[in-house]
Amino acid sequence: MELHLTDAKLMKSIIDPMIPVGEDLYLEISDEGFRAHCQGISRAWAADAVLKKSKFSKIDVDGTTTYYVKLKDFADFMKTVQAKDELIIRENTEKSNLELVLTSNAMTKKMAIRLQSSPDDFKISKFMGAKQGGAVNASSEMDADLFLQAIKAAELGGPEVTVTAKKTELKFESTDANKSAEATINMVNNDQIKNQEFQEDADSYQSIYKLEYLRHVSRIKAVDDIQVWMINNGPLILVYSFIEDVDTDEAGYLGFAIAPRVKEDDM
Repeated sequence: MELHLTDAKLMKSIIDPMIPVGEDLYLEISDEGFRAHCQGISRAWAADAVLKKSKFSKIDVDGTTTYYVKLKDFADFMKTVQAKDELIIRENTEKSNLELVLTSNAMTKKMAIRLQSSPDDFKISKFMGAKQGGAVNASSEMDADLFLQAIKAAELGGPEVTVTAKKTELKFESTDANKSAEATINMVNNDQIKNQEFQEDADSYQSIYKLEYLRHVSRIKAVDDIQVWMINNGPLILVYSFIEDVDTDEAGYLGFAIAPRVKEDDM
């Protein structure tokens, strides 16, 4: 297996945000492109990223190959990326490792990462299929800074945030012993909102999440817009899509699923 990514910074932009999620990185490479997946402890949250084949100058692989490596090792090497670097990833079957190469006209850097055995209970969290499967109750695409400002306001309350989605608004509320805070995004006549969808089976959908996870995702500088997918009493799915230009399909995405806190009256 060998693949070449002309813009190595793109790989860094999807791997860096995964660092707080977990310790292990699952990689899947096929002639369709590259996938990276990481899960947190007890699957409290997960990250999933895809770069499609259009982003690669070379993909040489037989079928679909999967690898399991330490996330920190991969991420540490990607921190050395410079502006004009190309990334090469190849498998060394004799040494049971992945060879990572960053190369430019000025310098070539290499690192070998030992392949790990995947845990017997490891399963990919397939949260990115939730929308196609009809599980998403409310979704919208919005300016990423708008989402960031809402999370910053909610952080002034407590460590958890109640997210309520209505057709007309998306509200974030947090409460602690001595204070509370909230932020409400207007979903009507707001030019920072795009592609809103709302299942009208109910007036609203609501779940509670840890703010530390939303804080991390909201501060990612991947692209200008973020998609917010709401599942009632289910995971909150946050997606950054990479678009080559307005006339093409997405070239990849970086997505996060944040599990809800179980309410006491649901136990």
